[in-house]
Amino acid sequence: MHSIWIIGGALGIFAMWMFEVNPRWIGAFGVAWLGLAFNSIIQARNQADTALSSVGVMLKKRWDLIPSLVDAVQRYVEHESQLLAEVVALRAKATARELPAAEAAALDAQIGRALGQVLVTAESYPELKASENFQQLQRALNEVEEQISAARRTCNAATRTYNDAVSMFPTNLLAALLGYRERSYFETTAREEARPEVMERFRAHERR
Repeated sequence: MHSIWIIGGALGIFAMWMFEVNPRWIGAFGVAWLGLAFNSIIQARNQADTALSSVGVMLKKRWDLIPSLVDAVQRYVEHESQLLAEVVALRAKATARELPAAEAAALDAQIGRALGQVLVTAESYPELKASENFQQLQRALNEVEEQISAARRTCNAATRTYNDAVSMFPTNLLAALLGYRERSYFETTAREEARPEVMERFRAHERR
């Protein structure tokens, strides 16, 4: 919700002008209002940056676990080299450079699907499922997936606040002068959201 005091301040300046209040008072009030409005935009931007950075930290934790997962699976799985190669390639793409939120979200969905397929594959290999190392990786990845989900929600909430600040009157005027634009949410498409969640697969494995 756009801050009430920002809108109220703008209306207050307009009312002072309509009632022909001393221009000095209008000017002083206007400067104070601009300062507060500017600070609110900067604060929203910084919170959005911090939240997005937190998502990146959680994603990196997942990426760091992928090589160990691939090594553990390779010891037991002989006919899924293409799937494992896909997981490795996706990790390499994710870690090659810093990605925009929209691109990172799409890649996150691809990695989630690939990890889910790895777990489905593990169903056919009892020795792999019973491996202590594999079970430890499952628990670690499950924890990371929970953290990613929480960080994504926080990121989108902060992005929504920032987008309100740069798109709603009257702070949108100041944001336009500063060159600030709306940001993309860290979210997947409807088609990607329809996939079986990788966390559910991890939970299913842990219950067995």
